[in-house]
Parts: sequence; structure tokens; C-alpha cells
Amino acid sequence: MDIKNPIPIVKIGDPYIINYKGTYYLYATSGINGYYCWKSENLSDWSEPWVCYRETERSFGNACFWAPEVYEFDGKFYMYYTAQWKIYEQEELRIGVAAADSPEGPFVDVFNNKPMFDFGHGVLDAHVLKDGDRNYLYYSRAGANHLVNGIKEAEIYAAELGDDYVSVKGEGKLILKPEQEWEIRQPELKQRWNEGPFVIKHNGKYHMMYSANFFQSVYYGIGGAVSDSPMGPFVKYENNPILCANEQISGPGHNSVVADQEGNLYCVYHAHTDYKKGGGDRQVYIAPLKFVDDKIVVKHPELKER
Repeated sequence: MDIKNPIPIVKIGDPYIINYKGTYYLYATSGINGYYCWKSENLSDWSEPWVCYRETERSFGNACFWAPEVYEFDGKFYMYYTAQWKIYEQEELRIGVAAADSPEGPFVDVFNNKPMFDFGHGVLDAHVLKDGDRNYLYYSRAGANHLVNGIKEAEIYAAELGDDYVSVKGEGKLILKPEQEWEIRQPELKQRWNEGPFVIKHNGKYHMMYSANFFQSVYYGIGGAVSDSPMGPFVKYENNPILCANEQISGPGHNSVVADQEGNLYCVYHAHTDYKKGGGDRQVYIAPLKFVDDKIVVKHPELKER
């Protein structure tokens, strides 16, 4: 598939695409108290956006609406998303879940003024793996109120998703934390990140893609890890990162993966709209994803004139 990059979707973050019956739906952190959705038939040309979810009186959150992902279960569509819990004045992120009868929405919160779960600390970046008759939820523990040796640290956890698709079985298990040299490029920030998990099953192994470093920085990038089990332990690739900045693309990260109708895999990620400025203004890129020697390989696409 000849995809023209960058995709003409800007001022977003954390892009996620679902392929439903040959039509692609893209959701992203949208800069509103809710989320936009875009539609495409070829991953290159996208519709104008519409609001598929917006904060209401049922919402537990009132700010920081980030990182939506949408999955189909039993004919319904479930959106797992991050938001600031409105009962707190300080940063306390949680994961919410909303449902719809169509991937186009509108998505309505399943719970009235409550997040999906509460383990007593901030969480964000929900991701679901369907694995046979079992499903797993991955997320990042927020670093805002989590100190490790005096440094704020965001780590990745896993839990089995409930049979109702809107709860978890037991508390999460720590499976990944920042420890490789490339993940600790800005010690002056006194904060480290492993976030934005996405898991792919390949040849019986579970490969996790994740993001590290500060999202507004050129150093933001994507790493990989592998496990024999969806609950870990995960071992990080020795040759990380999978994807990092080059001379044209800055701060690639928080990716998802989508398959086309032929089963070809694509890595969907954001990068800074302005290479020199970095920051929170980001746009979408889509690049082929392959497995080479049982490890994920992604190369930045050639940028094409539109």
C-alpha cells in the first residue's frame, strides 16, 4: 500500500487505528475534552474529523483526555481512554471506558462518574490484547506521584481484562520499567518514562512496543520487548530503540499497529509537527512493520509531497 506521509492529521497525539470491515478509523488525543475520529479506505486519504466522544455529566474526567483505543467485543465497540479524575485538584489520571454500537460513535461512558478501576494511584495509556478466549489490559503507572530513588518514574503494568470487558481481574503486575541507556537521555528532568504499550503476538511470542523519554523532546522514541507470556516477564530488545528521530522526523512515539486487508502490518505513530521546536504539536505517520529474526523492525517512511 502506497501511503503518503505525513498523514494530513495534525495537532494530535497517541494515534490509534482500527480496521473494521475494510474501513480504517483513527482516534487520537485531540486537544478537546473528548476525541475526534477520522475515516479512510486506504490509510492515506482521510475524512474530516467528527467528535466521537465528549465529556458529559457521566464522565469521571474533566481534563487530560488522552490516548483513546477502540476494540470490538460481541458486536459492541469499547473505547479505553485516559483522563484527569475530576474529584482531585492535583494530577490524578485514571482510565475510563465508553461504549458505542458503531466505531464512529458516539461513545458513552459505561460507568457514571467512575473510572474503569482505581488502584489508588495514577494510570494512563490503556491497551488491550485479544489472545484466544482471554484478553489483557496493559497500561502505564503515572510518574507524577511515583518516586523511585527520588526520580518520578512511569512504568508499564499488565492485568487480565474482565469477562465483561469493562473491569480487570486483580491488580496489575509490573512488567516494564525504564532502565536502558537510551531511555534516560535527559537526567535533568528528574523523570523517566515507559508508556504507550502495544502488544503483538508473533510465532507464539508476545512483542511489546512502548515509548520512552519526554514526549515533547527529540529523544522520544519507541522500544521493543518480548515475552513467552502476555503477563511477562518481558525482556527488552538489546538493539533498542526500534524507532527514534532522524534528520526529518523528531520525537516518534506512542504508536499503535494496524493490519490491512492482506494482513500487512503498519506502525502508526506521532512525531513533532515542527522538527526544531518539538513540543506537544504532533502529526501522524504510518510505516510498514515487519519481523526480522523474530524482532520488530520499523523504518521511517520517505516523506512525499501531497
